[in-house]
Amino acid sequence: MEEVYRAGAHRVPADDIDWPQELHAAVFRALNMQYITRREIDGSVRFSLTQAGYRAIDAEVPWGRILRQRMRDLMRMATGR
Repeated sequence: MEEVYRAGAHRVPADDIDWPQELHAAVFRALNMQYITRREIDGSVRFSLTQAGYRAIDAEVPWGRILRQRMRDLMRMATGR
C-alpha cells in the first residue's frame, strides 16, 4: 500500500509500481481487504488507495478524494443505482 501511496495514491499505473515477487501475496491481500483497488482504464491497469488503505498506513486521506466519493454516492442515489 505504501508503494501505491508513494507513487501518487490515485489511479497509479501498474508499471509505475515496483512490487517484487515476494510482495505479490501482500498485494492480493490488500485487494481482498479493500485497502487498494485495481481498475483497467484504457487498457492500462491502475491502482488506487481506498480510505481504509490510507488509514491502514496512517496517512491522511486527501479531502478531494473524500469529496469525489461523496459526489459519486450522491449520483448513485439520484439515479437509483
